[in-house]
Amino acid sequence: MQRLTQEGPSLTVEVLDVDHYHPLVRAIRNVLSTPLAEVTYAQLIDGLPIVDTVWDMRGSLLLRGHPLIDHDRLCEGALERALRSRDTFDPAILRFDSIVMQSYQKATLGTREFKLRLVELVAKSVHQIAVLLSQLDDKLHSKEDIHAVVSWKKESQWVVEGRRRVFEEALKPRPTLFYHVDYMDYEQYPEGMADVAGYWAEDRIFGGIVVFDRGESGSECNDIYFHSGRQQTTFRVWRLLDDQFTDLVDFLLADNPPKPPFPILASQANRHRHDPWDAIALHHVFRDPWERRFPSTKPEETRDVRTVGDYPELDDMFDALQSADEAGHDADSN
Repeated sequence: MQRLTQEGPSLTVEVLDVDHYHPLVRAIRNVLSTPLAEVTYAQLIDGLPIVDTVWDMRGSLLLRGHPLIDHDRLCEGALERALRSRDTFDPAILRFDSIVMQSYQKATLGTREFKLRLVELVAKSVHQIAVLLSQLDDKLHSKEDIHAVVSWKKESQWVVEGRRRVFEEALKPRPTLFYHVDYMDYEQYPEGMADVAGYWAEDRIFGGIVVFDRGESGSECNDIYFHSGRQQTTFRVWRLLDDQFTDLVDFLLADNPPKPPFPILASQANRHRHDPWDAIALHHVFRDPWERRFPSTKPEETRDVRTVGDYPELDDMFDALQSADEAGHDADSN
């Protein structure tokens, strides 16, 4: 792999003291050892994602006739190359913003601040490795093959729905098949389209893009949230429970890592959530301020119905209404 370049001052892990260097390197290697990381990075080496991965992505535009539908497994050699890259991985190729590195270096070992900053650097590492693999020229598929699959689009046509004919407009393809639908502002990313693949890799490996409560200053690390992109997960930005965070950190720091906790996904117990616009605009929840472009005012709600899956607090409202109804019924009976 070539060294990743970034804008602004950056440092390698080699500037860290021993007590901070070894936990970070161990954590990165533990993540790289997981089956999810292996198959995720192998898809970037392949040049095209497995079709089941894309079916599992929120905002997927796969339709009948799409050429990716036949890509139902990794091409021969993709996984082997991913494993070789992992086994020869040198953490010194990664570069991190100097302020982030200083914050991690200053954090006292074992504190919550240390753990949050550790996760932040691991997430950035997973992202950067995906960037590097995305930028490789020698994919298993040729550039021509990849372009043909990525640029395929369904032409406009008339279709029959029940007793009427409906005209369907052509769907414009996205510029890549490696994406999280909410993180595609590649024009403002330091590594452009490769950063889109980096966010995709984070989501596939961890269960969501790793973001933080940055506080009023915009540079703090007060709490950890995920922004998931899988089909059957909430579109909202959700905070990890204490036990989810503990399981994550314990895995990262383990000398002999247990079964990986990935993907970490939201359940009804993850009640602390923000709509995507609210998260970054009102609550300062992001990793980098440029990761998502958002309007100055909150867009109008596009969903006709709010579901308990996205808004678990509705359960409390329904329970309160039911209790009130039952109390009223009992009063009428008396």
